Amino acid sequence: MATTSFLYHTLGLRGYRHLRTDYRHAEVAHHIELQDHKRRCRDCGARWHELTLAGTFQRWVRALPVGRRVQWVVLHGHEQCCGRCGKTLREPIAFVEGKRRCMRVLETYVIELCQFATIKHVACLVAMGWDTVKDIYKGHLKRKVAKRRLSGVHYIAVDEFAIRKGHNYMTVVMDLESGAILYAQEGRDAQALVPFLKRLKRSRAKLKAVAIDMSQAYLNAVQEVFPKLAIVHDGYHVVALANKAIDDTRRDLYRDLKGEERKVIKGTRFLLLRGGERLRKEAKQRLDALMAANEPLYTAYLLKEELRMFWAMGDEETAELVLDNWLEEARVSGLKYFEKLAETIDKNRRGLLSYFQHRISTGPLEGMNNKIKVLKRQAYGFRDNAYFKLRLYFLHEATPAFPG
Repeated sequence: MATTSFLYHTLGLRGYRHLRTDYRHAEVAHHIELQDHKRRCRDCGARWHELTLAGTFQRWVRALPVGRRVQWVVLHGHEQCCGRCGKTLREPIAFVEGKRRCMRVLETYVIELCQFATIKHVACLVAMGWDTVKDIYKGHLKRKVAKRRLSGVHYIAVDEFAIRKGHNYMTVVMDLESGAILYAQEGRDAQALVPFLKRLKRSRAKLKAVAIDMSQAYLNAVQEVFPKLAIVHDGYHVVALANKAIDDTRRDLYRDLKGEERKVIKGTRFLLLRGGERLRKEAKQRLDALMAANEPLYTAYLLKEELRMFWAMGDEETAELVLDNWLEEARVSGLKYFEKLAETIDKNRRGLLSYFQHRISTGPLEGMNNKIKVLKRQAYGFRDNAYFKLRLYFLHEATPAFPG
């Protein structure tokens, strides 16, 4: 049979007297009441000798399970008439948060389980409703987010990812030093980013630079709030544009050519997109054959490779010379897609050269996007966007675990 000491050591019930324990319907119910000398007025805090018991009530509260068996704590409470303030109120319940029907110790247990298990599995383990478990964990994440401070943020990265089909996107901001997602908001326009940047400014964060792609919307948002902030355009997205230019060039040439010349180009897409340092001997031989058969396509390949070398330069002055030389070659190449790319890069050259002052990129955020996809897939989607954002804010703390 349970005792007062047992309830104290297992459930953390301090200041309560054990009355009896019932066993019924495969559940355990511990009946308790508050010890007289522990009574306090809920309003003024008057001690027990100033209180008069004026009525009774019962409250059933879920406790920690024992294996698969559900435990309840049944509080036999009293209404207390205070001689100091004159109010008659129910006695305060220290082991429950507000009007919830589960103990604080059970909530802590649920939160710990949610660190490495899904909501569905936790709900099954503790025999609670899915929504109840989610609300407990959601409240915990809200409290953690409220304690975050933005004043120590120096470098951030901004990018977007698709939250569902149909061009539905969410803007995400990451702290590049801690790896934590600081902000997530539906949309990928300036208005999706400006509110966070203003909050960052109000927090007096000593922001040094921001890494973004060449999206005009994000660029406008940053310049609106931080006009003098260094903007670093990510090399991954620039090279992706070069890959698109070479792919479009290959398609146009393939469409116009016939006979043997067309056969040489056929099947060369991934050969042209792959970096030169990763080509095997057979691939290099095929590339040489392509050079002899089609000079424009080989020129496009060389332009792409030369652009990739820009980020390997040791200082800004050398990088600027390399960039100017590449822009000149692209403009006189006669390849329309690379001419267009040259205009885009020239327009954003300051953001490219800023890399050599602040060597940051959106690479860590791109890696986090893969974790976001895994999170969505494991949950089969999220119906509660507010909860989804809270999960994103602590995704960097998650450790993947596999059974076995």
